[in-house]
Amino acid sequence: MSNGLTAADKPMPLILDNAGLRIGDSETDTDMSELACVANHVELSPDVAITTIDTFCGSTDYPGTTKWTLNATLYQSFDDGATEDVLSAAVASGGPVPFAIIGYRDRPIGPNNPEWTGMVVPQPYAPINGDAGAESTIDLAWSLIGPPEKHVNGTVAAAASSSA
Repeated sequence: MSNGLTAADKPMPLILDNAGLRIGDSETDTDMSELACVANHVELSPDVAITTIDTFCGSTDYPGTTKWTLNATLYQSFDDGATEDVLSAAVASGGPVPFAIIGYRDRPIGPNNPEWTGMVVPQPYAPINGDAGAESTIDLAWSLIGPPEKHVNGTVAAAASSSA
């Protein structure tokens, strides 16, 4: 192998075939609902605003505020405890709700399987969306309140950089 790594040392890429996405239905919900079986995309995305300062000596870009977003694509389901129940309850709560995402939902939280948690601000969504004969999907882009927390071994690791 190149660069001196043995097969046992080779990093394994994260393949999102067992990821978890849980969303609560109120600010104090500690028993969030798992949406993994109706999800096909999940993303925790930072957006760093750039501030440009122009002077007589030129322009310099400085990093500004970082805003985080939970992006997800879900298949609509009207089954009990599925997509519509979870999302409509979150929106109806009128305030932020907790979320959690993890790479391997059937493995414990650990250094090789961190979990990110935080609070999102639910926004209205299209409850029915799609073409004839196709699945109905929902694309979420919900803002976080502050940066997400990374949990390793059941503890919170260093928080993500900057804040919202």
